[in-house]
Amino acid sequence: MVRRTLSIPDAAPLTGPTMTRFLLAAAVAAAVTAAARPRPPAPVRHAVEAKDARRVVGVLTYHVTCPELRAKEWLVYAAAPELPGQTKVKTTLAPAGKAGKESGPPPRPLVVAKVPATTADLQTTIPIRVTYEATLRARTLVELPPDAVAPKVAPLPAAERKLYLAENGDIDFRHETVQKWLRDEGLVRTTEDEVAFARTVLRRLRDRMTYTYAADLDRRASAVCAAGRSDCGGLAVLFVAALRASGVPARALYGRWAASAVPDATLGGAAYLQWHVKAEFFAAGVGWVPADPGGAVQHDRTPGGLTYFGTDPGDFITFHTDPHLALDTGTTGVRPVRNLQTPVWWVTGRGPTTPTRVVEDWKVEAK
Repeated sequence: MVRRTLSIPDAAPLTGPTMTRFLLAAAVAAAVTAAARPRPPAPVRHAVEAKDARRVVGVLTYHVTCPELRAKEWLVYAAAPELPGQTKVKTTLAPAGKAGKESGPPPRPLVVAKVPATTADLQTTIPIRVTYEATLRARTLVELPPDAVAPKVAPLPAAERKLYLAENGDIDFRHETVQKWLRDEGLVRTTEDEVAFARTVLRRLRDRMTYTYAADLDRRASAVCAAGRSDCGGLAVLFVAALRASGVPARALYGRWAASAVPDATLGGAAYLQWHVKAEFFAAGVGWVPADPGGAVQHDRTPGGLTYFGTDPGDFITFHTDPHLALDTGTTGVRPVRNLQTPVWWVTGRGPTTPTRVVEDWKVEAK
C-alpha cells in the first residue's frame, strides 16, 4: 500500500482589514445561526382577541392610456389574500380576470386578466376596475392574568415559518449594515419571547427613525437603517428584517386604508390614494400579532411608544404580503414587481407606451 501525505502550508496570519472582514463575517454567521436555532418554549403570557369589525367593498379604478401605442394584447394583475386581519375575501377584476398565482416563491394568489385589443379604444387604452370585498377583523393583543389558561393556537406550519424567516428582496437582514445596526441598537434577541422582542424593535424604530416619503426611496432594510429615515414601506421592511434576523417570523402587509380617497390629497407632492404598508409577526402560542411601524414613527408621541403595537381596528385592506413579486407575462417572461398596491399591466403590440396617462380612484363602502 502506498501512502501519500498531504502537506498543508502554514496559514498567513490575519491582520488589519482582513482580520476585520473575517471577524465581521463570523459575527454575521453566528447571529444568523443563533436566530435559526430552536428555542425552548416559553410560557404563553399573551393572546390576540379578534372579532369581525365590518364588511367592506373597495373599488379601485385605474384607467391607462398610451396614445402612441397600437396594442395587440393587455395583461392585468391584481391580488388580495385571506389573512388573520381579513376573511371571506373576494377579488374581482374587470376586464374579466381568472384566479392564478405568481411565479414566486412564495406563490402568492393573483387575479389575472388577458385582454385582446379587439376594438380601436383597446389599442390605446385599458380601463381597469378591481373590486375587493372582505370582512375586516379588529385584533388586540392582551396580556393574560397569571392564572389564565392561554387559548390554543396552532404552530406556524414549517413551510410558512421558513418563508417568513427568509431573507429576500428588500428584507436583506444578513447585510453587514443591518447586522451592525442591530448590534448597535441592542436588537439581537437573547432570552425574550417574540412579543417582548417585537415590542422592543417597534419602540426603537419609533425613537430612532424619521418618517419621510419620496416615490424613488430605497426601501431595502440596509438602506433604511443607514439613512435613519423612510416611509411606511421602508419602516415595515426594517421591522420585519429585524424580527427575522432574530428568528421571529414576520411579514409586511401591502394595501390601502379601508377609506375612500380624499379629493386633492397629496403625499410628497403627488396624489395620495390611501396606500399604506403595515406588518405582523408570529408569536408561538399567540398567533399573528399586528403592528404598524410607519404609524408609530410618524404619529406616536406617547411615553410608552406602543400605540401602534398589537392593535388593529380593522381599517385596512391587505393586497399582498411582502414586497417583490414575480409575474409571468407569457411572451415577455417572468417580470419582477415591487408591489401590487396598484394593478400592474403589460402590453404587447406596436409603438411606445410613453407618454402614459393614468386616471386612478379608490372608493370604499360598507356592505
